[in-house]
Order: sequence, then structure tokens, then C-alpha cells
Amino acid sequence: MTQLPRTPVTAASRERIVAWLNSPQIGAGFLADEVKFSLLLLDQYEAGKDRILAERAELGELSWLGGPALGPIEWPHNRDGEPLAHIATILLSEAQALIESPDFIESDWPESAPRLPETGYLEVFHHLGTYGNPEDDGTGGWLVRHVPFDEETVPPLVDAPDDLDVPQEVCQPVLLAAGFSVPSAVDFVDADETVFDAAERVEEETNAAWTAWRRGVEKVNEPVFPVSHLYGHSDSGTEYAHDILHEVRPLRDDIDSHVLVLSVESWTHFEGWFGDAGNFEVWMRASDLTERRFNQAWCMIRTDH
Repeated sequence: MTQLPRTPVTAASRERIVAWLNSPQIGAGFLADEVKFSLLLLDQYEAGKDRILAERAELGELSWLGGPALGPIEWPHNRDGEPLAHIATILLSEAQALIESPDFIESDWPESAPRLPETGYLEVFHHLGTYGNPEDDGTGGWLVRHVPFDEETVPPLVDAPDDLDVPQEVCQPVLLAAGFSVPSAVDFVDADETVFDAAERVEEETNAAWTAWRRGVEKVNEPVFPVSHLYGHSDSGTEYAHDILHEVRPLRDDIDSHVLVLSVESWTHFEGWFGDAGNFEVWMRASDLTERRFNQAWCMIRTDH
């Protein structure tokens, strides 16, 4: 594999990323204008609720996947009374600190761009049998909420109800890290073969780089898998997602857009949760994200790619 810049994305390293895309070995200069800032969810902690509690006690708040939710909360259920699974709790002050750091690609994401709140948590629940098709609107198949954080009051953790059935237990603390994202090779499946092959090379090498980073090693052996992330491009491609979103959450005006808020892979911790190696995605209209209308979020399990 060629040498992908694996350091956090800075103004200087963005030039390296573009140079790498344009290199003869990669031949994907057509992706240079599509580079987006992304926040990677790196699973460099030991798993388990005890680790979450220990980290909170020693270092303060953090982010995690699966496991308990933030309380106090009446555990969410869908319209049929079935409990939702807890997917993620993301500490937004950690995300904001990265956005304010030199790792942030300001030219790609101006200050006016819609973002998650600067403080509190993003918390996501989902019914694993709900795939985000148009007929799922109004079924209560997911809950996306912003939980404010008062530093003087540490929120308790609430375990899932006993009748929640998941393929396997997941409770994985994660660190956030600045990265970048380009469109998936799936978005170029109908393009010239040379273009598709180049996009596929970029996808393989970026996934390998992030996987090496999350494992703290220099290189990884194939196969490599996507890394869960905030923002950026869909790992499953945008066409199908946008077709659904334009139907269920039509844009409000000409400057509105659909924003990928969260992508969670199911090749590692969440194996079996999202169909056959699918991705879980949370999308919002930019207008809803700006106005904090999290009840308008749309969640999908992507098994279409």
C-alpha cells in the first residue's frame, strides 16, 4: 500500500492528502475537491461498563458505543412497545475541541456550516429491525437526542431493559480523533472502470490507515473495515440514502442539504446488529441540525451496498 498521511488532518497535511490523491500510485485526483473533515471513533479503550465508570471517575466524561445510556431516562420503545437498542453516546465537547484545534479543515467546513451542539451529548437509540425505509416514518424506530451536560451534575448510567434482545452485547468506550473522508467507491460504480478502481484504492487505503491508527500499529493486514465516524461521507454511498431522504425529509429550500451526522460500522463490535455487514447511519437536514430539531433525524441500516 502507498503511504497515506495518517497524522491528524491539519492545514499542512491537507496538501499532503491532495498530493496523495493525485499521486500516480493512487490516480484519484477527482476526489480532491470532495475531501471532508470527519471525526473518527477510535476503540483504543478496553471494553465494558466498568471501564466507562473508571474513566469517568478519573478523567471525566467520554464517548461510548452500546452499553448503558445516560440517565435519568425512561428507556425508549417503538410504537409496538419493543425496546430500542442503545447505539452511541458521543461527548460533544470532545468533538468541539477537535473542531477548534489545528486539525480542523476550515476551508472545507466554514464557520457557518451546520454542526452538532458544542456541549452535552449526542445519544442515539434504534430498533434493530427498522431499516429506515419510508414506511418506517412515525413508528418510533429510533430516538436521536441531545442531552445537555451540567459539569456539577454527572448523569447516571441506565442499563437496558431485560427484554432487549441484541445479537451480542456491546459496550465500547471510544476516543474521538480528527480525520478526513472522501466519497465511497460505491458512488462510482457506474463510472469509468479507471475511476472506480481509483476510488476503491482510496477507500481501501483510508480504511487501512484508520484501522492501523485505532489499533496503534504501523500497518494492518487485509481485510480492512470502515471506521465509525461523525460527519463526512457515507461508507455505503449516497445515492440510495438521498433517494430516501428526499422523500421522507425533503429539503426546506435551495440552500438546505442532507448531512451525515453519524456512521457506525458493524464489522467489529456491532457484528450482527445491522443486518449482514451493514452500516448504521444518522442523517439530518442542515436546517434541522442548525435549529436542533433532533426529532427530525432519520436513521438507516444500510444493507443496500
